[in-house]
Amino acid sequence: MNDKSTQKKEGHIKPRLRFDNLGITGTQLSGGVITGKERNPELFGESWILEAENMLMTDPTIRKSWIMVKQTLLSATWAWESANQDDEQCNQLAEFGNECFGFNGYAGMMDKSFLQQLEFLVEAFPIGFRYAEELYHVAPDKEGRVKVWLKEFADREPSSHMKWLSRDDQTLDGVLQKQVGIKKTPRPIPSNKLLLININQTGSNWAGVGMLRPAHWYWATKERVSNLLLIAAERWSVPTPKIVIDRAGKQEQGYEDTDINEMIDQATVQAKNFLSAEQQYLIEGEAVKFDIYAPAPSFESGPLQIIERCNTEIMSAFLTEFSILGQTSTGARSVGEIHNSTFRRACITLLNRIADQISGVDREGGGTIGRLIRWNFGNIPQSSLPKLRHYGLDTDELAESLQMLPALVTSGLLTPDNTLEHAIRDRLGATQLPEDEQRTAQERKLPLSPVGGAMQLAEQIMRKKKNG
Repeated sequence: MNDKSTQKKEGHIKPRLRFDNLGITGTQLSGGVITGKERNPELFGESWILEAENMLMTDPTIRKSWIMVKQTLLSATWAWESANQDDEQCNQLAEFGNECFGFNGYAGMMDKSFLQQLEFLVEAFPIGFRYAEELYHVAPDKEGRVKVWLKEFADREPSSHMKWLSRDDQTLDGVLQKQVGIKKTPRPIPSNKLLLININQTGSNWAGVGMLRPAHWYWATKERVSNLLLIAAERWSVPTPKIVIDRAGKQEQGYEDTDINEMIDQATVQAKNFLSAEQQYLIEGEAVKFDIYAPAPSFESGPLQIIERCNTEIMSAFLTEFSILGQTSTGARSVGEIHNSTFRRACITLLNRIADQISGVDREGGGTIGRLIRWNFGNIPQSSLPKLRHYGLDTDELAESLQMLPALVTSGLLTPDNTLEHAIRDRLGATQLPEDEQRTAQERKLPLSPVGGAMQLAEQIMRKKKNG
């Protein structure tokens, strides 16, 4: 009875959509500072920013690895792409974006080029985050119609960040910077006037987790080992004076303890002065002689191996291990190509992060193009907004596939017909062959040996001429 009534009751239950939030992000905010995510209390907030900037400025391996990533990111080309090439309004919106940002031949409506601003936007990735304040201005477009344009992404350095503003500790409402100097007191920047670039954000952790974080332990270890190695080198290059005392022998010769102690005190004073460079000679006594203590450091063993290992781990954090393949006893070109391909794909992912933040609807910390289009064109469906794209970092799939073409043709899995040839020539930028020079699939399958290939091609040309 209960089962039937339950089934009957459940049969009358109508499914409904739940638009309210039932859970939380799980991120802890204390006074606008994200806590709990970082287990090391010395490496979150302002302390982490200062430590990360110090790592970038002082460590050559970190600097080299980041420069490799940064220069690869800056080598990309950008353009706003229409959401629908067949829709006139979508094309107009994409053209507006290109005119604003200076893409596709436009001079741009911003005070600085996008590349100049990209140079500091990508600095978010080693630290974890970086934000810029959007500044706007009004000016006529190429047709003389007045529009609202993006003036620049005004950089706001992470070292000036004070706290994240959130009314519910879940949603980003803005940021507040600390006062630097006495000329101007910063005001809160609302989130819809903010371009926030971060990496590895989870929940409400808007500070993200930077590429330098997993490298920090190895950087700190290398610092300690390097300092100890320098101390050993100093002790070896500037020997420590050693006082050799012959108390028993001098007592047998009739010296009193007071006389011997006085000689030791004088020798001690000379040794101290010698180390401080105030005296460059030593006077030996009857009961004391001078020697040196200078153990030679082992530069080729432990310390240098530790430093080398730390450098390798640091490069792993940036995926730049392939940069030292020529300096080691192992490694091949094929291995380097695999590493390079992985590295470039990681760089593509980083650029996608920037493109996604600038694209899209008006929202907290992003949607620059959505704001500009709404102010100039009114409410536009999200599906009609243009998409910011980057080009130039994708791997050349054509070059990789051409190496496999002979095997695929020989095995019969691929037919070398005119359609395939047209596709390859299009990718290479070559003009299409006229009809009288085109070949059949059978003619393309003929082996092209150094001698036989030339003869076969000649026969094909003669046959075509006869048929023509």
